[in-house]
Amino acid sequence: MKRTLFVAFFSVITAVAAFRAEAFPDTGRGSSPVPVLLPQARNEPTDHYFRGVTHESAGRLDEAVREYRLVLRRSPAHGDARRRLAEIHLFRGETAEAIVQFRELAFYQENNPLLHYRLARLYESAGNFRKATAEYRKAALLAPDNLAIRHRLARLYAKRKMSGEAAAEYRAILEADPDNIPARNALTALYLRGKKYDELTELLKETVARKPDDPTGRYKLGLVYEFTKKFDEAEREYGKAVELDAGHAKAMNALARVYLKTGRTDRANEMMKAAAKTDPSLKNSALLPRNFDDEFRRGSTVKKKKILGKSPKKKPSKTKISRKKARGGKGAVSKKKKTRVTGKKVRR
Repeated sequence: MKRTLFVAFFSVITAVAAFRAEAFPDTGRGSSPVPVLLPQARNEPTDHYFRGVTHESAGRLDEAVREYRLVLRRSPAHGDARRRLAEIHLFRGETAEAIVQFRELAFYQENNPLLHYRLARLYESAGNFRKATAEYRKAALLAPDNLAIRHRLARLYAKRKMSGEAAAEYRAILEADPDNIPARNALTALYLRGKKYDELTELLKETVARKPDDPTGRYKLGLVYEFTKKFDEAEREYGKAVELDAGHAKAMNALARVYLKTGRTDRANEMMKAAAKTDPSLKNSALLPRNFDDEFRRGSTVKKKKILGKSPKKKPSKTKISRKKARGGKGAVSKKKKTRVTGKKVRR
């Protein structure tokens, strides 16, 4: 009897040891055992999920997708399985399927702003701007302090030609973070594109007030004043720019324009010479900018002849003359009258 009990106990101990060695293989000295799902494991959602993770880590994506779908069939609100399934679809370039999974995920976790933001990015990349805007709005409402979300929403508004909404978002960003340079530059471009010069003036005045020693800000504010025919203010801002940066040739050139417009020709000539001396490329520059937007963005100028008075007529090129001759136009030689030169005499 005792012998039978001992054999039975020894068999149980051996079986437990074998199961432990198979389920928790030793990964090295000092390491903790790693659980391995056995083929005979239960078919619960958690079991399918861990099998899916194992397949995904091994690169068997088809098997992982199958296991994650089995999880979601039993437990639709399983966020980890749905997120991993969506990431696999994105990895494969299956954007539509990824959108479906993230949409379901946002439904079950409606108070998660990052999920709405991620879904909005996917809608935007797919060209569905209306749904992307709606998801960005939800994300911005849930996380009003997240300026990255608000910036993406403002950019999408601008892309959809919704200038008022875009300006409001950029203004909200600047109220929260006045030193946000991307938002300030984007709002400046938005006002410039919409020709809202009063709003642009106020924005640039704010910029100058925050950075009074920046000659570029002074120069841009002077450009707006000049374009809106406020020459006294323009002269003041251009003068400040030159004071702050003695080598600011464009500000000197702009001062020359203001002097010329206000009838001070001698001072205009002096300032033009100073600008050309500082920057030789301005030697033949125009007294007026070709286009305010171009001048504001890049400070581009054109040659004087194209702005002041009519441009001189260009001589036709040799190519054009040869084409006219080929068509028998002006300058062509008649086929009936051919000229032959022999010595000093000319025969027809």
